[in-house]
Amino acid sequence: MLKARQLKKKYNNLEVLKGIDLEILEKEIVSIVGASGAGKSTLLHILGTLDKADSGEIEIKGTNVQLLNQKKLAAFRNEEIGFIFQFHNLLPEFTALENVCIPAFIKGDGNAQKKASKLLSTLGLSDRAEHKPSELSGGEQQRVSVARALINEPSIVFADEPSGNLDSQSAEELHKLFFDLRNELGQTFVIVTHNMELASMADRTLEIKDGVINRDQ
Repeated sequence: MLKARQLKKKYNNLEVLKGIDLEILEKEIVSIVGASGAGKSTLLHILGTLDKADSGEIEIKGTNVQLLNQKKLAAFRNEEIGFIFQFHNLLPEFTALENVCIPAFIKGDGNAQKKASKLLSTLGLSDRAEHKPSELSGGEQQRVSVARALINEPSIVFADEPSGNLDSQSAEELHKLFFDLRNELGQTFVIVTHNMELASMADRTLEIKDGVINRDQ
């Protein structure tokens, strides 16, 4: 599903990533752990094409994303990649249903509302579809963001501390949801987390240490 070779990233004189190599398999759930400031989120944003490495290559489903121009990269990102963040980033003026629809609207999908309704139903939010984010609990807001990430049936979903802002029960429910979605939809997930319980549930756990993947894992 994803191959990364010798990814390097420097901010000013600080080398954050010093040559990252990794492969993610289809339908795999991989967790990325490491100390604060180790470069976990930087790596995730580069893999998800939200940021660029200084050097190295990334292939997603056989496409070398570095070779895409900005327009093609934006379209590829919208169709092939889903994102879930610690802070859900829902638009406050739109309902849950409308928030989920946005990536599909951008894609020009005429079935956006039907797909969004089905996803919200799958995630147990049918009765919350017309509610705005301020009317939802933290756990509900994060499930809406999961639905939004899945609306275009992406090849891979990147999650950056997805349960970091949730209470323990909501976090546990969200973690279970990822595995249910993998089993039901064949979804691939790459999850940056400080939550060692979630990390231990993953198929593989990768630790970033001193700018590289710790191969002792």
